[in-house]
Amino acid sequence: MTGGAGAAPTLVDPTGVGTIVDNDAADGTPADYVRVVSRQGPSGSVVTIPVEIYDVAGLAVTAVDLDLLYDDLVLTPTSDVGGVIAVTTTGGVVPGAWSVIQHVPTPGQLSISLAGAFDAPLPTGGLLVHIDFDVAPTATADTTPPSAIQITAARLNEGAVSITGVDGTFTVLDLMYGDVTGDGTISAFDGSWVLEWVANDLVGTVIQFPIEITAPAWASLPLLPAAALDVADVDDDGSPTAMDAADILRKRVGIIDIFVAEGGAAAPAADAGVLSYDIRGDFRGSVTSERPGARITVSLDASAFGGLTAGEFAFEFDSSLVRLVEMTLRSDGGDRPLQVQAEGDGRVAMAFASARPIETSGALLDVTFEASPSVSTSREGAIRATHLRLNRSLIDTGFSYPFRIEPYSFALMPNYPNPFNPETWIPFELSQDADVAVLIYGLDGNIVRKLDLGYRPIGEYRARQSAAYWDGRNEIGERVASGVYVYELQAGAERAVRKMVISK
Repeated sequence: MTGGAGAAPTLVDPTGVGTIVDNDAADGTPADYVRVVSRQGPSGSVVTIPVEIYDVAGLAVTAVDLDLLYDDLVLTPTSDVGGVIAVTTTGGVVPGAWSVIQHVPTPGQLSISLAGAFDAPLPTGGLLVHIDFDVAPTATADTTPPSAIQITAARLNEGAVSITGVDGTFTVLDLMYGDVTGDGTISAFDGSWVLEWVANDLVGTVIQFPIEITAPAWASLPLLPAAALDVADVDDDGSPTAMDAADILRKRVGIIDIFVAEGGAAAPAADAGVLSYDIRGDFRGSVTSERPGARITVSLDASAFGGLTAGEFAFEFDSSLVRLVEMTLRSDGGDRPLQVQAEGDGRVAMAFASARPIETSGALLDVTFEASPSVSTSREGAIRATHLRLNRSLIDTGFSYPFRIEPYSFALMPNYPNPFNPETWIPFELSQDADVAVLIYGLDGNIVRKLDLGYRPIGEYRARQSAAYWDGRNEIGERVASGVYVYELQAGAERAVRKMVISK
């Protein structure tokens, strides 16, 4: 995708920790900080609040004590039947053998103690702990001010090592569903971004929505991945799909007024007409030959069902044997759907969406590959359909198209016609690029004619437009006599000889 805010997808930071503050940060953060990172999230969700510490390498820190105050009307540390389990050290700088103690002595207060052996101190600075809070379902963005998360006590090695607490805030977030670009509107660009995410996800590439990189118009901070996916998942089925892009387009033009995630009517769990469709019978494959450079096409005939507004397709293949040439979705008429494709190593995917059902009579998905020109031994492979979603229905295709690639060899084939009068064609095959010539001899061994074909790349030369052509004349233009002649193929250091007959 090109153009517009956040147009270049970037890789996600899956930890969602955020940028670690430099010890000499220009924002006034003290050099010996332990700080709560400000976060935001919607009501009824679980939010992860990171706590970061300055670089303590060489200070032999083996114990950390923290006390925090939070707004218990908005936030509640996560817990199970055994007590509070909100605090974790996964992905941080705390050694795995350290002990983690946590407790809520009174609502609105969280006490944390971390300790390890003297031979396993904190090695550096960075993420100290994550704290998971449940956000109250009754907290709303319009009425709830940002909640302070205060560090009321912080000690390293009982105060032997200096530390200064830096408070953070939590803001209740009112998600604007569908606005993944963050400009405060619902647009076709949002729909294309959702398709971009879906197609890349299918080939194993994780990208960030613009709202994960820059704070949207309706939030004070960029969104973490989980919240951004919620914004994209407008039909509230658990994950962004091409159907979400279709719903975004529908809302943009006024076909629907409200998303399911905003309280609109829930869509059917599946599309009965699609599920009853035997999709395996309408996948097919074809190949132009078994030679390197051949075109292999896998097709899905989508003409047997109607009401199709969104779809997702993914294929896997051996990238050492074939490469993608093109992937197209065609139909006989109607609006052209918005479509995006993505490639990974040995994977390709397409996602498409339309505000209205596309015309499916004659609709065909074609995925064309080229067999690798560099295959030097006989190889077998297959192109497999690994993912297919039509509208909201995920379908198991079980489709696989096997193919075989036979490498080119150096070969001189029989001329045709043979016997001939007055002209003939001499087919051949090259196992490597070479300067090529065909020499024609009489039975006495003298050269009758030399056909200098020039430089030819590896491949077959069988058809009349590519094979060597002899008009039955010698080097001075005279027609040769009837009889048996010998022809030799020369290609680099390789040679091959056959006989031909002229009959008048």
